[in-house]
Amino acid sequence: MNTSSDFNPEKPSIIQALLAGFNTIANKPDLILIPIILDLFLWFGPAWRVDRVFAPFIQRITNLPGIESVEVSSIFSDFQVILGEIITNLNLAVTLRTLPIGVPSLMASKPSFLNPLGQPLTISLETNTQFLGVWLLFLVAGFFLGSLYLENISKQVIQPVAGTFKALIESFLQIILMPILLLFVLMILSIPLVILITLVTLISPAISQFILLMAIFFIIWSILPLIFTPHAIFLYKQNLMAAMITSIKVVRLTMSKTTWFILAAILMIEGLNYLWRSPNVDNWFLFIGIFGHAFIVSAVIAASFHYFLDATKFSQSIINQGLKSA
Repeated sequence: MNTSSDFNPEKPSIIQALLAGFNTIANKPDLILIPIILDLFLWFGPAWRVDRVFAPFIQRITNLPGIESVEVSSIFSDFQVILGEIITNLNLAVTLRTLPIGVPSLMASKPSFLNPLGQPLTISLETNTQFLGVWLLFLVAGFFLGSLYLENISKQVIQPVAGTFKALIESFLQIILMPILLLFVLMILSIPLVILITLVTLISPAISQFILLMAIFFIIWSILPLIFTPHAIFLYKQNLMAAMITSIKVVRLTMSKTTWFILAAILMIEGLNYLWRSPNVDNWFLFIGIFGHAFIVSAVIAASFHYFLDATKFSQSIINQGLKSA
């Protein structure tokens, strides 16, 4: 007769998940086509400049009221220079790499406006309306491509799956809602933090930097339980709220293993990214980096789907055992 002491569900294995993820991509290499196409578009396709749209705003930063003191004025002047450099080198097309859900891209982190053939066709946006229109177009396209990319991977992880265009659109709509909800939550969390950091900055910039780091850590830790929300959407076809609840339950019951899996995934991707990014944007060898990045990141994403399936089974076993014992 089995007793509660005999209950020993199989925990999710990080190594097995990673191996399964790499096998999934190796057996279906066309899964990496979407990130490759996106990177090639960002490399050789048209570039959209936004510096003329934001130039007036950047010029007015040091004229803001309340920053007359030398220390605060110096901080805002440095911020103005940094922001100006970012805007000058920004290609709006990189917003096709949507967050938190989207197609992984190596070129989104590389300098724009140059490739081995020279300078790409550059389109300069002049008005706020043009900026908002192009930006929204890129965001919608990016989320759709991300949904298609993850849908294709999920169909190879769990079998059999009847993939239909209707199911893809339903998942896409849930994915669109996710960053909106996360942005709303982050805004609520950020308001008191911004006020606190602003007040502390007036007293001690060094302490404000420490508080900022702690605030970032707190925000990351708060949203960590939602890490598997997209997985529940694509694998189980759940709506956003149900997927978030599923993710929270799974992470809560597998926190230690899940943390180690996320760290292993980040170290693998970012460690190899140093190699993939090493060629300059005007070097044809960057092609190798694009292909390598697409394969490794796709394999890790596929591994996360395999890990989530195993973690869900483990969590469900724990929950069912708890119900029996109650």
